[in-house]
Amino acid sequence: METVNNAMTALGNVRELLRSNGIAPLSLANWQLLLQGWKYFTLVAPIQLAIDWYPMGKTSAKSIFNVPGKPAWIMMELVSPLTLLYTIYTNPSRTGPLPKAHVWLTTLYCMHYFHRALLSPLRNPSIAPFNILLFFAGVAFNLANGSAIGAWLGGYGSATEVPVWRLVIGSAMFMLGLWGNVYHEEVLRDLRRDTPKKSKKSSKEAQKTPIEERVHELEGRHYKIPHGGLFEYCWYPHYFSEWFEWTGYMIAGGGPFNFLPAALFVINELATMLPRALQGKRWYLKKFGEDVPKRKAVIPGVL
Repeated sequence: METVNNAMTALGNVRELLRSNGIAPLSLANWQLLLQGWKYFTLVAPIQLAIDWYPMGKTSAKSIFNVPGKPAWIMMELVSPLTLLYTIYTNPSRTGPLPKAHVWLTTLYCMHYFHRALLSPLRNPSIAPFNILLFFAGVAFNLANGSAIGAWLGGYGSATEVPVWRLVIGSAMFMLGLWGNVYHEEVLRDLRRDTPKKSKKSSKEAQKTPIEERVHELEGRHYKIPHGGLFEYCWYPHYFSEWFEWTGYMIAGGGPFNFLPAALFVINELATMLPRALQGKRWYLKKFGEDVPKRKAVIPGVL
């Protein structure tokens, strides 16, 4: 009983420490400080390009520092909507119900993460174990992003003056991007479900197999060349769709100058996902040979 009491006292002390320092709930001054620091996250892009290390998904590797893929992914991604909701409803400046535009923007955000954090991983046949450093990096990213956007929606920003036409256009872009993200992830999921028979061909013989039928096996998982939709033009159309989705979200909230946290989210997604897409394109070339389809990495016709 004494142990329980001590634990509760320690928890109360931590809670009071966070509250008194304006961290939880997030004060206006700390939110502005968060945004100033969040602008520098883009520096992760050249770092990723330089080290070319991403032990997750198809480029994962065996390590004692790996965590189970599916539960780790779910926990990491749930941080974002939970942080957003907490930050909205504990905002010190909020004195009444959220404006309708803010309720809608909150709904869109949670729709995305309902798919990303729950539906998508639960529908995946498997998710490769990934390095615990990436787990903590993902948690930190989601804490920062959920706090930045949640505080804006909770009262530090306003979409009440955004014209209806802009809200409609942005929401339509969001829905289209979300659909594109879901569709292209389902294409990849179908390839994973289509388990091929084990091949006894040598590596040279395998290279003679038609490109559409080639399979790369890795730790019990198998990968094939995806086709359909924007996969005919780039290797990571689900990334492109997600960027389009969140650009629409930013527009629905009034654009980059009014809805700065959403603009930073788009920029920071580009910073971390673009190097990954370039790495993934190199991976397909290495694993499937020089005769892989000629596609851009992530933006059709551009990059």
